[in-house]
Amino acid sequence: MTKPQVVAHRGSSARHAENTWAAFEAAVADGADVIECDVQGTRDSVLVIRHDLAIGAQRVAECAFADIEAMEPGLVRLDELLAWAPRKKIRLLVEVKDPDFAIPVAEMVTASPWREHIVIGGFHWPALAAAKGQLPAIRTSLMMSSVVVPEDLMRLAKAYRADGVHPCWETRSPHPHRLLDAAAIKLLRNAGLTITLWHEERESELRALVALRPDAICTNLPAMLRRIVDLPATGTMTEELAANDRI
Repeated sequence: MTKPQVVAHRGSSARHAENTWAAFEAAVADGADVIECDVQGTRDSVLVIRHDLAIGAQRVAECAFADIEAMEPGLVRLDELLAWAPRKKIRLLVEVKDPDFAIPVAEMVTASPWREHIVIGGFHWPALAAAKGQLPAIRTSLMMSSVVVPEDLMRLAKAYRADGVHPCWETRSPHPHRLLDAAAIKLLRNAGLTITLWHEERESELRALVALRPDAICTNLPAMLRRIVDLPATGTMTEELAANDRI
């Protein structure tokens, strides 16, 4: 059975400021397999790790890197993260926040010796497809907030030449694990797609997501998810899901 990878959402972001070296180092210490981070570009084409597209009234893309760094000392650059990850032996899930920088991100990832351990994700699927078309060696994952049936996930992944799907359904139900089932996971996997599930911090929901056996699960609490993933199996998937559905 698949043992889901532990994806630290913006690092160990429940305990540290997100997308920072402190959060990334803590994610490694917490036993994460993958670090998810957000990337966008500055006016002078520096690729930076940052979630919000604006600083005050200005977009990051309108600011020079030096000006942003003066306001946010210690801002991590993508090239720095790509140099650091192999030393820590940790995989990366790089979410492109600004579609205008999808191809520069893909170019930098392609040039990295660590490229086999990096997936590029994003909500702007045409930008991901354009990057894949220009640099077919990259691996991409479609992020989606709308709840759709697995057949539609398969169709969209094929249309945009993606290698995986990443439903971001954490706010779509009080118990979002019920939006998928083992049959859906199997269908997607048989189509050759990797399945990364949304970030979740509730222990009961994390247990239910682990029972679904996706390829990866995001969380702000990678230490908790690591503990759950590594627990010895105590029953069948059906039994585990049924127990969580009663909560």
